[in-house]
Amino acid sequence: MLTETMPWGLEFYIRLVWLFVIVITILLLILSCLFLAMRRSIERESKSRVFSHLVIEGMETERRRISRELHDNIIPQVYGLEVCDQIRSICMELMPPDFSRLSLKDSLANLCEEFSKRTDIECAYSIDQDLVFTSINTENQLHIYRIVQEAFMNIEKHSKAQKAALVARRNKRDSLDYIVICVSDDGVGMTSTTEGLGMKSIKQRAAIIGAKLDFISESSNGLMVALEIYTGNPNKETDVD
Repeated sequence: MLTETMPWGLEFYIRLVWLFVIVITILLLILSCLFLAMRRSIERESKSRVFSHLVIEGMETERRRISRELHDNIIPQVYGLEVCDQIRSICMELMPPDFSRLSLKDSLANLCEEFSKRTDIECAYSIDQDLVFTSINTENQLHIYRIVQEAFMNIEKHSKAQKAALVARRNKRDSLDYIVICVSDDGVGMTSTTEGLGMKSIKQRAAIIGAKLDFISESSNGLMVALEIYTGNPNKETDVD
């Protein structure tokens, strides 16, 4: 037998090598399984994001269509100034703003003012003077606008608040540039009724634009919807057209 003539030290070394090979093989199998699971997870997340994007794109198209129908076909047939004004207000909410004429910063301020007039909930806003959204494409600006709009609608429907606030500012961290947008209220906070379509839409839109989203709530102490959007490295040189 080989083991009878093999020195004890060499036999121990060969067994150690075989043990090492077996351990490495097991580790490689585990890593392969983890890699496959991670790849499937990324693929599912990617498909989910694409699906969410298509759903929201369809919603925006339908909003435009309904707004045009109301404005062109319903308002001319309606008598009464108050009803017409209400329908026009609905049309304005459904139609996306034209960011080529009115900046996102001004559009967000208008949202706050219109929300206060419509609901009689006091709404203050603080938007940095030097805040610009030029590094964010128009489609993502619309997602940000809709997120803030949905947050205000949730306050109106569920919060029982007396005051609301909108804050938008730049935030530099680790030489990177972010925009932070917060919508808050002094209402009842996060409840089971709060988690409706509005919140789902906010989460979907935040995922599409790759923004960090937080819901900060304490019972009977209001809710804050905090959105953080990465806008780039301010120290990085960019090409000039």
